[in-house]
Amino acid sequence: MRIIKLFKNHILALVTAVALIIISCNADLTLPTYMSEIVDVGIQQGGIETPIPNSIRRQALDDLEMFMPDEDISVVEAAFSEPNGNGVCTYQGTDANRAEDGPVADAMSLPETVVLALEQGIDASSTGAPMQGTVTLDQIRQAYEAGMIDRDQLAEGAQAMADQMGEMGGSIVKQRAINYVQQEYEAQGISLTDVQNSYLAGMSAKMFGLCAISLVATILTGAVASHTACTIARDLRRKTFDQVMHFSPAEVGKFSQASLITRCTNDIQQIQMATTLFIRMVLMAPIMGAVAVMRVLATHTGLEWTIGVAVIAVSAVVGVLMGLTMPKFKKMQKYVDRVNLVAREMLDGVMPIRAFGRQEHELDRFDAASRDLMDTQLFTNRAMSFMMPLMMFVMNCVTVLIVWAGSHGVSSGVMQVGDMMAFISYTMQIVMAFMILTMVSVMLPRAEVAAERVDEVLSTQSSIKEPAHPQLPAPDAPRGRLEFRNVSFQYPDAREDVIGGVDFTVEGGQMLGIIGSTGSGKSTLVQLIPRLYDVTGGKVLLDGVDVRDLPLSELRRRVGYIPQQGMLFSGTIESNLKFAGDFVGDDDMRRAAQTAQATDFIEERDGGFGSEISQGGNNVSGGQRQRLSIARALAKRPEVIVFDDSFSALDYKTDARLREALAQNEKDAALVVVAQRIATIMRADQIVVLDEGRVVGQGTHEELLRSCPAYLEIAQSQLSAAELGLTEEEIAAVGDGVDQKGGAR
Repeated sequence: MRIIKLFKNHILALVTAVALIIISCNADLTLPTYMSEIVDVGIQQGGIETPIPNSIRRQALDDLEMFMPDEDISVVEAAFSEPNGNGVCTYQGTDANRAEDGPVADAMSLPETVVLALEQGIDASSTGAPMQGTVTLDQIRQAYEAGMIDRDQLAEGAQAMADQMGEMGGSIVKQRAINYVQQEYEAQGISLTDVQNSYLAGMSAKMFGLCAISLVATILTGAVASHTACTIARDLRRKTFDQVMHFSPAEVGKFSQASLITRCTNDIQQIQMATTLFIRMVLMAPIMGAVAVMRVLATHTGLEWTIGVAVIAVSAVVGVLMGLTMPKFKKMQKYVDRVNLVAREMLDGVMPIRAFGRQEHELDRFDAASRDLMDTQLFTNRAMSFMMPLMMFVMNCVTVLIVWAGSHGVSSGVMQVGDMMAFISYTMQIVMAFMILTMVSVMLPRAEVAAERVDEVLSTQSSIKEPAHPQLPAPDAPRGRLEFRNVSFQYPDAREDVIGGVDFTVEGGQMLGIIGSTGSGKSTLVQLIPRLYDVTGGKVLLDGVDVRDLPLSELRRRVGYIPQQGMLFSGTIESNLKFAGDFVGDDDMRRAAQTAQATDFIEERDGGFGSEISQGGNNVSGGQRQRLSIARALAKRPEVIVFDDSFSALDYKTDARLREALAQNEKDAALVVVAQRIATIMRADQIVVLDEGRVVGQGTHEELLRSCPAYLEIAQSQLSAAELGLTEEEIAAVGDGVDQKGGAR
């Protein structure tokens, strides 16, 4: 999965999260054990954990030792101290020996059961003593002291009593031994209520401590997960945006702007949510399940088969839901793209929409796109809404099954109530862990689709690449010399060239005009200069070096490009004019603004060069925005200045003043001007006329008027014959010359 690959730089965070989850799971899963002990020990046994009392009267200990073999007596004597002034011995052995299955407990349990029974009186035949009828502990003690019966006979009799109890003997012996300890405490004047309360208080403190550990570990896990997910999203967003910023117009067109925005925002947000879920749930679920399984297997209740039934039931429910929702999740991101695309078109085209009264139509179109997304989301949400009720139904059924099966164990004495309660808790944890894992696996496909879409952007290589062996112009190379050598260009996936056989040279200080009908390839041609596209044939040279061999930063530092649509960025006029970098000083900024005829309206604004510019430059007029765009390109003092129909938003007066200022202030730079107006380029040193991507005329204004019908046609549409300085005969001669060469264009 692509999601997992995102963690390759965050291994330490994953290890930390796993460690914290293990701590949290162990703390959580220890609580059912303590709950079981509270029920079994704290409530049923009055807080007495083992058959070994904390203190015992010497006389009572002697009575117990009558029913022990010699080796058990040695173990017990070593575990207790000498009697104090009140004749009471204190336990001084280890906690391990004091456990229910420890050697001291094994030695004392059966004798305590026998002594407790003798105090109430039992049949003499079951004790092995040479007596008849019912005997008591006092009678056995007297017979033992008189030598009528020895310790071996009493020990054999005690063992015979245990054998008679059958398979429930262990449970009965343990319970009777606990009762003996309670009776012994009462004989010493110890309050059983205090013993129980002390045990419950200790267990409560331990449980609160475990809850605190679990709480801290869970909080830290969430902090690690959130920090890691935010870091991954930040790095991925930065990397994706950086990749998009290096795309040429061809790659942007391949994805579309709306899709790229969605991939940089919504898709990465989906990935961020998925990484958080991965750390907090996907990692937690198997750890929780594994720890719970180990604890279940350690209980030996014989109910392990119920877990298999629960897992199979949960798998069936989740499998059906996944089969229904998985295809819908994959379609959801495409519908989000579509909604964004329609919304973007509506916002960008709000003026023509209102002008043509198409609001209702556009709202219907947006509603159709939104409804597809809504229907998909409703289907997935409705399907997933069945998840929790069905899971709760399965869990409740499993709980009933465990209680039904466990009750037989409790009634037969092989299981205690607390053990059954703990088993229910462990089983629920296992089912919950499996359910969380499967629920997340349903949610992850959408994030996986998002990761795939982001990866598609990251794996797309820009067609404009840095040169493998960059070159710089020679020191003595002519500055600002631009040359096209038999240049042709074909858009990706196109069948034929849109530009072909273009040759021209423009020196620094000269002006080249490019004109032609709409769709003739003028903008495409000049976009080859700063390498927004790369030529597919021929060469474009700047200062004698192929632009494909110049470092991109160096090429674009030397070329000032002003597109058709002036685009400003939110900030100030100063930040926009100094957009090229820190090397642009105040003097360069003011000189460029003056050349671009922008100084007057800048100084009229509050704050001057420090006045605010809104997003896209919407708080200035179209002509002002265009002049600021021109000033921005001039401020970095480029060698070649490319005007891609940049004068169309200017009035004729401003156009003329701007061209005059360029001629005075940019004497060393080569000017390449794409224009629709003849007046803009008529004084150019050279004019190239394009028609369907081919050069159909090349020369000065005067030369083209008398030799190029295409140029003459454009000129006549804008200026009269008198303004052009042509007679009717000269105009007819140009047309006749075309006819003689094979007909009009």
